[in-house]
Amino acid sequence: MKLNGKAIKYKILFTDFDGTLFSKNKSISPTDVRILQQLGQKGVTRVIATGRSYFSIRKVLPENFPIDFVILSSGAGIMEWPGKRLLKTFSFSAGLSAAITAFLVKHGIPFFRQDPLPHNHGGYYYLNHTQNADFKRRLNLYRKYLKPVEKVPDYRPASQFIIMEQEEESIRELFGSLLSQIHLIKATSPLDHQTIWLEIFPEAVSKANGAQWLLDRLGILGKESLAIGNDFNDLDLLHWADGAFVMPDAPLQLRKLFPVLTLKDGSILSPLFSSDLP
Repeated sequence: MKLNGKAIKYKILFTDFDGTLFSKNKSISPTDVRILQQLGQKGVTRVIATGRSYFSIRKVLPENFPIDFVILSSGAGIMEWPGKRLLKTFSFSAGLSAAITAFLVKHGIPFFRQDPLPHNHGGYYYLNHTQNADFKRRLNLYRKYLKPVEKVPDYRPASQFIIMEQEEESIRELFGSLLSQIHLIKATSPLDHQTIWLEIFPEAVSKANGAQWLLDRLGILGKESLAIGNDFNDLDLLHWADGAFVMPDAPLQLRKLFPVLTLKDGSILSPLFSSDLP
């Protein structure tokens, strides 16, 4: 294949979903669908790497959408798309989940605690009188799948915790010895597109680690990978991939680090591949 006139052979494509492949007007460019089909015919593995849950991504992607895998919940799970089969999941043990729950309650930090995949659209919440509009928006959206956390934490595994409008450095300082067992991933809210979420995952979880797991499984070299992203939770994947691009409306921090795509009629893939595809 050719990229900007230079012959580079990529064997695997990773693309973020919301705000990238799935535009902010809630649609996917027909050109991108066609290019994904053609890439598959050329033997390129196609992967969506998203912050969405198993439940959420299945609501918006057609059954026959031309991809091979989905990295779910920023790396907490990996799904084979044609068969909708979960290949790998990560979660906190019941003991560590309870410890994090107790820690957040002790410090009065509102949070969502999500169940393990594939049910991580459900779980528990701790409100603590928060007036955060985005927290309440998410709570209302998933209320029928969520229960309030009791004063004494129950011992159940969890895929992740979500907190909002907390400074990352202050949370790192608060966590102390627990910090070595978690991975904090920052993301812009998919609901209001401005509130910053801090998601607390098991330490091995990231889009990059999910991508590497897939490469090891498929026998593909890292230097043969291309990634496209638009937000902070794509940062590790963009650094990891051999080729990386970001969307024009990505945060300034990302646009300073990676080449910015110039979209062609709303397509993110056409500028990269159209000259090499019929």
